[in-house]
Amino acid sequence: MATQNESKKIQCGYCQAENDVPPFTSVVTCEFCGTPNELERGEIIENHHMLSVYFSGSELTELIPEYLSKFVGVPEDFADKTVFKEFELRMMPFWVFKFHAHTDYKGMGKFVSPNQSSSWRKHININQRPEKGSIDLDQTCLIFGYREQHKEIRDEKIPVGSKEAFDIKAIQAEGGVIYDTQIGYNDAYAIAEAQVKNRHQQLIFREIVKIEGLNQTIDMKEISYLHVPFYRVTYGYGDWTGEALVDAARGKVLRAEYPVSRSHRLWGFFGIVFALAIMGLAVYLAFASSWTIAGYVGIAVFLGFLIFMLKETFTKKKVAAE
Repeated sequence: MATQNESKKIQCGYCQAENDVPPFTSVVTCEFCGTPNELERGEIIENHHMLSVYFSGSELTELIPEYLSKFVGVPEDFADKTVFKEFELRMMPFWVFKFHAHTDYKGMGKFVSPNQSSSWRKHININQRPEKGSIDLDQTCLIFGYREQHKEIRDEKIPVGSKEAFDIKAIQAEGGVIYDTQIGYNDAYAIAEAQVKNRHQQLIFREIVKIEGLNQTIDMKEISYLHVPFYRVTYGYGDWTGEALVDAARGKVLRAEYPVSRSHRLWGFFGIVFALAIMGLAVYLAFASSWTIAGYVGIAVFLGFLIFMLKETFTKKKVAAE
């Protein structure tokens, strides 16, 4: 009998090897053959794909400083003095559904009926009339495997057309860590189906304003389980340490931390002094002269400026994100 401290085990449905089952996961990718085992239905997922790693650690040491160089406050010598410490390759999970959906609809649409009421003035009357039509679309839905975690990845436009067969040996050779989905097949399918219905509804409401009848069929043509490579990079600048998240398939920096230079924080200090001086003048205008409204406006404006400068002065780390 397994004790509370022992991890759960699963036997791979393809190679029969025994694998640990991490907490909260809905799929376990076999560490020996790379086959994804879905726990919810007790089946293996036959279509398992990945995007290849096209950007190595050495390329990221140039890519990240170049990306950060465009942000205000980055030290001028950041690229030269940054020491890269760790490159962790994470293979992140996605469900990919391909649907063909057909919708027949009818309802009330709007049309414009011009009515010439006089020789010099025209009235535009907007009326309604019955309308019907159909929508026939193929749609690919990409569902990220986490609801709350790794939010930087969720809305990324993943190039699904570049996927290839999953290769566990290639991932292991790169030192990659495989992350499996927390969202099971049924939940992922429901999310994808809702996206299809929402897309059709958006198109319908371009033509009509009220739906009175709807007949819809949604056929799933293909399902696959996709792993996409991302690097979590850790680096240091003097005593400061930060990290970045990079799409390893496209070389796109999704998120990167950077230190704020001393010169930038010094300008922030001068900004504080300037804001306090102007606020003093604004207080004088508000209470000791006839420029009361101008004084109140000045207090409000430069109070906001003062808060911004305080933040710029005392912030030592910032995050750059797309």
